[in-house]
Amino acid sequence: MANDYILSSVTDVQQLLKGNADSQSVAMLNNVMAETIGMAMHNAVTAQHNAQMLNSATTTSTCARILSVMGAKPPAPTPPPATTPVAPSPATGGTTTSASSTTGVDPASTDPATAATGSGTSAANNGTSN
Repeated sequence: MANDYILSSVTDVQQLLKGNADSQSVAMLNNVMAETIGMAMHNAVTAQHNAQMLNSATTTSTCARILSVMGAKPPAPTPPPATTPVAPSPATGGTTTSASSTTGVDPASTDPATAATGSGTSAANNGTSN
């Protein structure tokens, strides 16, 4: 009698383990298959991207060669606008090159500190102390 219980218990444990082993192996197989398909898709996308980059580089190189054979040159950049010279100011005794001089306004007449001294430098910034 005790032998039947032990035999039945061992048989039940073996069947339980066999059943779990089958489902675990199928789950592992599914996981490996999903990872493999994922890596294959990643490699396909990377290969397609690299092929597109190579295609773009080849097209650019071919267009550059065609243009060099035809003698086509890109247009020259436009030169910057020329600045007009300003007449010497009687207050400064020379030409001024400040930004306000290009508009025709004398900087000495717009700054109250320089207008009072009559020179191109202000009394506060001329480097001397009182």
